[in-house]
Amino acid sequence: MERPHLKLPPWAKSLSARLLVLTVSFVMLAEIFVFAPSVARFRVDWLKAHLDSGYLAALALEATPDQMIPDDLEKELLSNAGIEAVILRREDRKLLLQRDDMPAKVDKNVNLTNFSIPMAVMEGLATLAQTEDRMLRVIGMPSMAPDFEIEILVHEKALTKAMRNFGWRVFGLSLMISFFTAGLVYFALNRLLVRPMRTLTHDMIRFRENPQDKSSLITPGLRDDEIGVARQELAIMQQDIQAMLNQRRRLAALGTAATKISHDLRNALATSMLMTEQLAKSQDDEVRAVVPRLLSSMERAVYISEQTLSFARETPAPRDLAKFTLIELIEEIRDQILLQKSENLMDGAAGRDLGDKAEPCTARIDIDLPDDVMLEADYDMLFRAFSNLIRNPLEAGADIVTVTWSYPIAGKTSDESDQSRSFIDVLIKDNGPGLPEKAIKNLFVPFAGSGRKGGTGLGLAIARELISTHNGELRLVATGPDGAAFGVKLPIIT
Repeated sequence: MERPHLKLPPWAKSLSARLLVLTVSFVMLAEIFVFAPSVARFRVDWLKAHLDSGYLAALALEATPDQMIPDDLEKELLSNAGIEAVILRREDRKLLLQRDDMPAKVDKNVNLTNFSIPMAVMEGLATLAQTEDRMLRVIGMPSMAPDFEIEILVHEKALTKAMRNFGWRVFGLSLMISFFTAGLVYFALNRLLVRPMRTLTHDMIRFRENPQDKSSLITPGLRDDEIGVARQELAIMQQDIQAMLNQRRRLAALGTAATKISHDLRNALATSMLMTEQLAKSQDDEVRAVVPRLLSSMERAVYISEQTLSFARETPAPRDLAKFTLIELIEEIRDQILLQKSENLMDGAAGRDLGDKAEPCTARIDIDLPDDVMLEADYDMLFRAFSNLIRNPLEAGADIVTVTWSYPIAGKTSDESDQSRSFIDVLIKDNGPGLPEKAIKNLFVPFAGSGRKGGTGLGLAIARELISTHNGELRLVATGPDGAAFGVKLPIIT
C-alpha cells in the first residue's frame, strides 16, 4: 500500500507559530506581576500628592492673621488641590479648610501611615475596578512636614480615572515590551531550534520518499549540541539503511535467481532419479553397485533445492492447526530416523522408503517427555523443525541424542489467564563434537550457519522460522567438546 505524501505544516500550525504565541503569553503573564504593584504604587503616590496639596492649602489659611480667608479663596485653594476638605492637626490646635457643599458622609478611610505592599496591591486593584464615586478620608503625614498629621477628603472617581489612564499606559508599554521580548526570544529560538528542526524534518521526508537516492542523505554539519548529534546519528542511520537496502536488493535478485535455478534443478534431478532407478535393473554388477550412492547424492541435491525453495518463499505457508501430544510427534521422528541406513543418514534421506533393505541406525535417540503435554500446532511444520534438530547432530558425528523437557519459570503461575498461555521447554542434547566457532557466529544465518562440510546452513534457520510461527523460541543452550544442546520453547494446551 502506498503511503501518503508527507509535507511540512503551514506556518499557522507550525512549531514557530506556537512558539511565538507561547512566548507572548508567558511574557504578558510576567507583566501582570509588574502591573499590579505599579498601579498600587501609583495610587499611594496620588494620595500622598493630594496630602501635600492639602497641606499647602492649610498653610495659606494659617498665614492669615485671624486664620480666616474669604470663601471664594477657600474654594479656589481646595479646587486647585483637588480635594474637598483639609484638617491639619498641630499639638495645640486644629486647622480646618472645607467647602460649604462638602458631603457629610465618608465612604472609606485610607490610612497611609500603616502602609503594606499586599494591602496596597489589593486596595489598588479594588479602586481600579470601582464604578461608584466614593468619598475617601485619607489620613497621613505630608512629605514637607512629617511631624504633622493631616486629613483630606477626596472623591475616589478622580483617583479611579487617573489610575485607569495610568493602567492603560502601563498595559500598552507592557504589550510593547512583551512583543519586543517575544520577538527576540522567538527569532533566537527559531534560529537555534525551529529552523534546524524543520530542515531536519524536511530531510527525513525527502529520504523517506526515495531512500536509495544518495542525494537525499543528510549532511551532518558542524553543530556539536543535541541537534548536531541528532543530525550526525541520523546521517549514520541513513547510510546504514541505504547499505541494507542495497544488500537486500542484491539478495532479492539473487534469491529470485536461486529459486528459479533450484526449481529447474529439482525437476532435472527428478528425471535423473527415474533414469537412475532404471539403471538399478541393469545386469552389470558394477553399474548396480554405484546406483545407491548415485540415488543418495541426487536425493540430497533434491533436498537442498527444496530447502532453498522453502526459505526463498516470501511469506510462510499457512498453518494447518491440529491437536496432538508432543511425545507422539517426537517418537514418530525418532522411528523414521532410526529406520534409515546409517550410510544414508544425511540431508534429504529422511522420509525415503528403503523397503526391505532398510537397516536400523546404530545411533540412539532417548526420549523423556510427559505423555499428557498437548500442542495445538501444524504437525508437519513442527515435524520438520524437530527432525532437523535431531538429525543434524547425528550427521555431525553424535551417536546419542536425548530429548528432555522442563517448565520455564514464566509458566509457573496461579493466574488462570496465564495458564492458558503456558509453555514447555524441550531440550535436545547430543554427545557430538559440538558446534565450530564459525557455526556459532552464524548460527541462524541462512547459507552461513552450517556446522558440517557440505551443509546448506538452512536447517536451523528454517527450524527457527517454523518454531517462531507457533509463537515459540529456538535457542542454543550450550556447546562444547562434549556435545551441543538446543532449547525449544513452545506454547502448550493446559
